[in-house]
Amino acid sequence: MRIRNTIIALILAAIVGGYALSVSYFSKPEEAQKLLNIKPDDIAGITLEYPQRSTDKLIEIERKKDGDWRLEKPIGVDADQTTVNNLAHAIADCEITKTVEEKPEDLAPFGLKPPAAIVTVKTFTGKSLAAIEVGKTTPVGFNAYVRTTAKPAVMLTSSAFPSGMQKTLDQLRDRDLMKFKVDDVTRFTLAKDNGELIEIERDGEKWRMVKPQAALADSGQVRELLGTLVNAKVADFISDAPANVSQYGLEKPHLTVSVYTGKGGAQESLLVGFRQSEQGKDGVYVRRGERVPVYTVHQYVTSGLDKSVLDLRDKTVMAFEPAAVESADVKAASGEFLLKRSAGGKWDVIEGGKSSPADVPVVERFLDELRDLRGVSIIADPMPSAAPFGLDQPGVQVTLTGKDGQHIGVVKLAKVAVKQPTAPAPGEAPPPSNEYYADSTAGKAVYSLSEFTYSQFDEPAARFRAKPAAPPSSTPQH
Repeated sequence: MRIRNTIIALILAAIVGGYALSVSYFSKPEEAQKLLNIKPDDIAGITLEYPQRSTDKLIEIERKKDGDWRLEKPIGVDADQTTVNNLAHAIADCEITKTVEEKPEDLAPFGLKPPAAIVTVKTFTGKSLAAIEVGKTTPVGFNAYVRTTAKPAVMLTSSAFPSGMQKTLDQLRDRDLMKFKVDDVTRFTLAKDNGELIEIERDGEKWRMVKPQAALADSGQVRELLGTLVNAKVADFISDAPANVSQYGLEKPHLTVSVYTGKGGAQESLLVGFRQSEQGKDGVYVRRGERVPVYTVHQYVTSGLDKSVLDLRDKTVMAFEPAAVESADVKAASGEFLLKRSAGGKWDVIEGGKSSPADVPVVERFLDELRDLRGVSIIADPMPSAAPFGLDQPGVQVTLTGKDGQHIGVVKLAKVAVKQPTAPAPGEAPPPSNEYYADSTAGKAVYSLSEFTYSQFDEPAARFRAKPAAPPSSTPQH
């Protein structure tokens, strides 16, 4: 009985094993192979046809050897290089995982009558390869149907391929507004609809304002503005041939930014018009001064360009050379003291008529920080009145004197308590309770400061005194 059961079990195992081997062998997928025998770098042109569309039915993209991609149809414009390069890679890397039918009688079940897209590539030798007809995705699995015009067979590829071939004209267009490099800019202007004109030019490593007044410019603000401009991207392509630009506010633009590069002063301009009024849109209409099309950009782009004279001016509170300073009379909340240069490159701290050696690195760092003191912004120039900014009774005042008692200048810093009109909402942080300001005898402007910057100068005399030398350690006698 046991022998019979064993024999039956062995027979069943053999049957099951044979069936599994057969299924494994005959259902084994075909070895993946490339749909087209081409490398991405060999593709010189791509044609995309969409039989089922009402617009963008035919798109042609071409490039010359070692050149950039350019859209040729339906309009001739620069293409987005990254998007088209990815498209070329997707075509060249497309793999066939299985042949579904060698000679299908009806292509409709596969979404190939008509196809969703027809993709044709051309090589640099001028040869056009067999067109790829793209169908629908399979009901089960992550596959899609494709075929080529070289043979009737319907094949399977990754379901990512059809979506990768579905491109609109706007998706393929270059979205860079400006082509200049920041380091090549020699001059730029901002012209506003109120008649204001700001002109700034490069002066070596610095920038200088030429109009409406001669002044040193804020290099950080200048580079930020130029960076905003060169990095600006098109949000929407509105019209390539507008009949009238007045509806976009571009006949008399709110702002015109013009950039000049190189020795020849090549010019690129951006005109800024109205904000979009359509619901759900937050763009601003713009156009290149040298081109017809109208685009939109996001509002943060135009906010980064629409700067005032005070925004772009240098915010150094008082320029001076620390090496020329012989004494600094400091009045702070803790009291008044004098930092005075002495022989041999030393400094003394004089407080209440008593003199003591100063910590030289601390004094020099204080003067360096005072020289580099820059406001967060220029509040007003000229300052209408010192009282609202607390500068009639400053919290910190530093008077600098040079050799032979020559007056260098005075810097004042103030802290103003701010009364909050309402209490913060639950969960919200309370707003700052103080504001900080500065001015100097170098000009008439008032600057805003950060709390940290103010705290760097609100120091007592003890901070500047040299620390007494540590007593020598006693060595045990043996």
